[in-house]
Amino acid sequence: MLDNYCAAIRDILRRIAEEERENIRAAAEHLARTVHTEGIAYVIGAGHSAMVGEELFFRAGGLAPIRPLLELDVTLAHGASKATALEGLKGYASLVLSRSGITEKDLLIVVSNSGVKTFPVEAALWAGDRGIKTIAITSRTSSESLPVRNPYGKRLFEVADVAVDTKVPPGDALLELEGIPVRLGPASTIAACFVANAIAAEAAELLHTRGIQPPIWLSSHLPGAEGHNGKLLKRYRGRIPLL
Repeated sequence: MLDNYCAAIRDILRRIAEEERENIRAAAEHLARTVHTEGIAYVIGAGHSAMVGEELFFRAGGLAPIRPLLELDVTLAHGASKATALEGLKGYASLVLSRSGITEKDLLIVVSNSGVKTFPVEAALWAGDRGIKTIAITSRTSSESLPVRNPYGKRLFEVADVAVDTKVPPGDALLELEGIPVRLGPASTIAACFVANAIAAEAAELLHTRGIQPPIWLSSHLPGAEGHNGKLLKRYRGRIPLL
């Protein structure tokens, strides 16, 4: 199983790198522009997709102006059934974003593997209506295989300014066991985190090539981290409360 899982994940990552290069670059342009103009990249997702915001936040080797919107009731922290129900509740994403402090100078990254439920679609629409650029990290194949389950009649990849396809198959799982009808070996979190970090790395490179020092966290275990990160904390703490 290990070799099969590794091969399947490797194939997904290869396809992302080969087929989504243009979309990742476009997303990176938005992120680089946000960083350069002192904006913040907000990251929102429900269920397991919320982990992508945590992955990008305060990450050694990652960009500093990242703010995950960790609305715990729509993550798994307060119960899976509750989170699933709230993901389909109209108005919930709008409420979260309206209380977040996000502005036109900022960027919203919306993560959803299926991209068909109310929460992610509403988040992207809410931001777009207010002139906030949006990036979707989603599986187009999964999304197109499912019926729309939101009152807006749209899928996430249809309403974002840039959509990066994670190439995850319908149902998420990659592996089969003989005699067992349910597949196993999920891919969505690994693929989405890869895409998110790739966008951040591309954005950092774009800033660097334009003569702008990208604000990158240094691992706290390395020499000089306290001084280096202290400057970033001072620069961003006012707009990123979790810091």
